[in-house]
Amino acid sequence: MELKYFIYCRKSSESEDRQMLSLPAQVRELQEYAIKNNLRVITTYQESKSAFKIGRERFDELISRIADGEANAILTWQANRVSRNPMDAGRIIYSMDEKLLNEIRTPQRTYYNTPNDKFMLGLELGIAKKDSDEKSENVKRGNREKFFEKKTWLGVAKQGYLNYCDPITKEKTIAVDKDRFLLLQKAVKLILSGSHTPMEALSELNIKWGYRTRKSKRQGGYPMMKSSFYRFLADPYYYGLMIRSEGQQVGSHQPMLTKEEFDRLQIILGRKGRPHIGKHEFPYKGVLSCGQCTASITAERKTQIICSWCKQKFHKGKLTNQCPECETLIENMKNPKILVYVYYHCTKKKDPLCSQGCITIENLENQIGEELKKVDISPKFKNWAIKYLNELNDLESNNRHTVNKSLQNAYNDCQKKLDNLLQLKISVQNERNLIISDEEYLAQRKLLLKEKERLLTEMNSSNHQANQWLELCEKTFDFCLYARYWLAKGDLRTKTQILATLGSNITLKDKKLFVDQHKSFFLIKKANDEFSKVEEKFEPRKEVYPTLQNLQSDSSSSIVLGGRESNPDKFLQRELSDH
Repeated sequence: MELKYFIYCRKSSESEDRQMLSLPAQVRELQEYAIKNNLRVITTYQESKSAFKIGRERFDELISRIADGEANAILTWQANRVSRNPMDAGRIIYSMDEKLLNEIRTPQRTYYNTPNDKFMLGLELGIAKKDSDEKSENVKRGNREKFFEKKTWLGVAKQGYLNYCDPITKEKTIAVDKDRFLLLQKAVKLILSGSHTPMEALSELNIKWGYRTRKSKRQGGYPMMKSSFYRFLADPYYYGLMIRSEGQQVGSHQPMLTKEEFDRLQIILGRKGRPHIGKHEFPYKGVLSCGQCTASITAERKTQIICSWCKQKFHKGKLTNQCPECETLIENMKNPKILVYVYYHCTKKKDPLCSQGCITIENLENQIGEELKKVDISPKFKNWAIKYLNELNDLESNNRHTVNKSLQNAYNDCQKKLDNLLQLKISVQNERNLIISDEEYLAQRKLLLKEKERLLTEMNSSNHQANQWLELCEKTFDFCLYARYWLAKGDLRTKTQILATLGSNITLKDKKLFVDQHKSFFLIKKANDEFSKVEEKFEPRKEVYPTLQNLQSDSSSSIVLGGRESNPDKFLQRELSDH
């Protein structure tokens, strides 16, 4: 049977084939090979498309014409030019099984329609598939490292940024496009200020400021289109969040907006915007519960807009993009007033009929501040208290030393008894267990080991408590002194920890906060008040702290000492340990 050939040349646009011979070179080499070997060529196919996935138009046409009997052989540069995926490889092998395709020839070797050659062809195509999979995994791994570890955008830089390659390290990063970054940022500021609608800002950008998109080989160099401008306004990349198929990541590039500005921009545009980093996070949620049904307390953010035309106030929902009164689109309003509220309320998961209403975060934090005032102390008292506790610690150090010495002696004695017991057991006199039997030896050894372990635990516990209780006291006094400042300046986690530290059984009922404060805070506050009274007795008034002897002789010392002057430190240690 005469063989009629289709020449098939393919070059992928992807990285897997960048070193492969170019299409014109493939065509020239294969045509010269066909002339040299007297091969009858029907048609030459050229295709610039990856064979990693199905859907190559020219290849599909080639297989279809082979099925119609127009040709029965393929001449290609390498077998992997024909296929790199199992679907197309199966079509090739099946065509050979059906006697439609008799031969696949390359300059290196020829695959005939025989069992051995079809096996080798399938193996060659399988190796090509494996090679493509490995390269794909390597590329994905590199992309993940660049995206998550180096926090760098993958691919072509967005408007306002440039792809930059360091001339020395050859490291590719994203840099600010100085010609366009400030113009885009200025256009956004016009919208946020309320002086311009989005379309007016776009007109200002293109006409008055002469903005032109970044020019590339095939496109660019034109004013920004409306669709591109709206995509730009809705892209979280410009406040720092990168979103790709790999996931979400805060980028290392310089953001154009803050997250708050981006959120406000989406409200002005009348849309919800693209995904952010998770959901809104609110302080205090984890420690608050409902005072009526004991269910947990949740929080939510509500946005209201005052129309700039009719002054109507309306709620901004997911589907709300215009004023319900005058039907003016939010994006067409000039300088609309945007109000954002955070409300706390019962989840009603335990009782759907719970009657408790909601409370604003401002009201809640005011009440938390009032609770913190109850434990507020002066810096002078805190400094004196720590100094006083150190004095107590010095007084007790001798007692602790005596106790530790006694425990160490008992431990050494126990160890000596174990050694003597062993010597007795292995002595010549006890050769036939005449002095101590195996059962007696094991019973006494077990008791001595248990006593040794108990003494070791007591020594470690005594040393640990001596080292830790002063630090615990100092942290407690710091909380009383700085908690209100931390509440005002701290982050979400800090605010929540402050409320949790303040007490237990923290509930909201009838818009009021109820906290069962720890006893240690009550005692410290009471001692602080007594300290203030004692301080007034000292003349002349100076930055001098009452001495230990003065306070012990004063009635107020009983607040700190707890009526136990013989061993005062244990009282504070026990009360603060409860906290």
